Amino acid sequence: MLAHEAVEFRGDQVRVLQVSDLLFITDYFVLVTTHSARQTRGLAESLNAAAKAKGLSKGRIEGQSSSPWLLIDFESVVVHILTEEAREFYALDTLWLEAEEVPLSTSEQEPPAAQAG
Repeated sequence: MLAHEAVEFRGDQVRVLQVSDLLFITDYFVLVTTHSARQTRGLAESLNAAAKAKGLSKGRIEGQSSSPWLLIDFESVVVHILTEEAREFYALDTLWLEAEEVPLSTSEQEPPAAQAG
């Protein structure tokens, strides 16, 4: 649900990485690119509202409202929302090369990362 909501709320380059074999703190990372810090904050708030509307626990947003990188911790899923510049600079995509990428499903059966929250 979270990855699909990120796409619906105009997030770009959405990737879901299964990191449960690599980290003990979470099962999945969702990486999302935005075009501005304002869009980053708006997307974070929209994802939290969507999660709450679906009956999931509200995520904890980490980072300042004007930051180019915000993190939402839903425990089993951590969503990283970064501006294009921040995503390129921090290169999170290259830090977790060993992680399995979960394809975004277009069917009704969503991947576990999309359902988690």
